[in-house]
Amino acid sequence: MTTFKFFKVALIVVLVSISLIPPHVNAEVTCEQITMWLTPCIGYSVLGGVVPAACCEGIKTCIAAKKTKKDRQLGCNCVKDLAAKIPGLNYDRVNEIPGICGTTVPYKITPDLDCSKVN
Repeated sequence: MTTFKFFKVALIVVLVSISLIPPHVNAEVTCEQITMWLTPCIGYSVLGGVVPAACCEGIKTCIAAKKTKKDRQLGCNCVKDLAAKIPGLNYDRVNEIPGICGTTVPYKITPDLDCSKVN
């Protein structure tokens, strides 16, 4: 029951986050898209277990969509902000996901990540 309650709270946090994120002008990738792509990763990021296939698909879609430096920096900020809003998030698990999914991200997600340095 506690797990169900957690997922309910996490889903509400994600949905509220999506509704509060202003659209980014002139960017090909939006925070709303990134949030939708990465939502399937929340369960693993908090509770562990098996990374869902939908999470891996979302990670790969997110990486492929970030074609410009501006997109990558926006994506970094979106992921960093989203991660900060998820109660019980385990950053070690978050940073394991790309490798588990067979891809790479050139930085580690941390609460103090400086996204302006992302190329």
